[in-house]
Amino acid sequence: MTTALWYALVASLPAAGGLLAYPRRPGGGVLALAVSLGGGGALVAWSAPGETLAAAACASWGAAGCAFVLVACLRLRREAAAQEAELEGARRQRADLGRTLAENRTAGRETELEQKETFALYGMIKSLAEALSWDDIRPKLESAVGQYMGVKEFALYSAVQGGKEGFQPLTVRGLPKSSAGASWATWERCLQEQGRTVAESLVVSVPEKAVALPIHDGSEYLGYFYARLPPGVDPALLLEKARTFASDISFAFRRVQLFQEVERLSQIDGLTGVYRRGTFDERLSDEVTRAKTFKTTFGLMLLDIDHFKSLNDRYGHPFGDQVLKRMGELLNASVYETDFVARYGGEEFVVLLPRADPEGALRKAEIIRRAVEAEKFPLAFETIHVTVSIGIAHFPRDAGGPEELVSRADSAMYQAKSQGRNRVVACPDLRRAG
Repeated sequence: MTTALWYALVASLPAAGGLLAYPRRPGGGVLALAVSLGGGGALVAWSAPGETLAAAACASWGAAGCAFVLVACLRLRREAAAQEAELEGARRQRADLGRTLAENRTAGRETELEQKETFALYGMIKSLAEALSWDDIRPKLESAVGQYMGVKEFALYSAVQGGKEGFQPLTVRGLPKSSAGASWATWERCLQEQGRTVAESLVVSVPEKAVALPIHDGSEYLGYFYARLPPGVDPALLLEKARTFASDISFAFRRVQLFQEVERLSQIDGLTGVYRRGTFDERLSDEVTRAKTFKTTFGLMLLDIDHFKSLNDRYGHPFGDQVLKRMGELLNASVYETDFVARYGGEEFVVLLPRADPEGALRKAEIIRRAVEAEKFPLAFETIHVTVSIGIAHFPRDAGGPEELVSRADSAMYQAKSQGRNRVVACPDLRRAG
């Protein structure tokens, strides 16, 4: 290799080093520097005596250039590393910011949901505070369960006499007939089979996933709540919400039950324990309308205590009140739950007998007559017996309206009195007697 070519090679090493080190490869710069030092040393060693200075200058140029390339490469590498670290920090900050934003969004949605539930609960409590009957409270409870509880398949029951006689359905929404909670008898049987009681708040998986708990005020049961578990809902969380819900609606159940009790007591005669005359008039009108609509029949029994004024005059009004009270008890005990007993006025009582046939009404009247006749009223050293006269009329056989029906039964009752009292007379017998 000629000296000129060697000079050119050594002088070009910085450029070659720059290419090898590009963009940030220090190894290329190191290689170029090493070649430059070796080549420069060889150039100086092999140069002619008069060219030593020029060879040293060329070698120094090559080495300095390669060293500069290496330094520049290392500097660029450091700057790139710093930029990458800064960029990675920005990425992490962005990721953290994204997570924070997502958490804030989730928290915002949860807060919004809680606010909606709170508003729904507030609206529910406000609307329930205005309810005075089960018909009033039913749609409001259905709406509240959907908005606050977030369930669509549920049943609400109201307690009968504080739960002593079980529970009756208030509303059943979305539950198929095969669901355990769709019928109180079915759910009660499930509780017995699992060894559980209505007093417990439950999360069950058999026969279906559901939550169930009583609605109570202290130790008194007011109602019961059953809900199928929606998909993806935490059972424990739903049960906790159900407890809050049950606690918040208990006052409404109590309010309706108290109002119904007050209303019932306002319809009941305080002395005899049977319905008052006004309530009977309404029931008789409804029964006539129902019979006309569905082409059915019913009977009306009118009773009068024989010689009641004489009993009052002879033994006093307290004894008369005792007789009236016992008469109400005997009548209530002698009829079906579907029958309707009322005090018509003074010592007169009426009994509505829905769908009763004439023979059945006569048999029931005789049972009542014999029960009253057999009753003993002790007074001081005496035992007093009382009797009743009973008249029977049927709709539509004997009358076309409420007033006429009562009049016909009244006429039959007075026919019984005119025939000697302590007997039963029906309208057909009255017509034959006439």
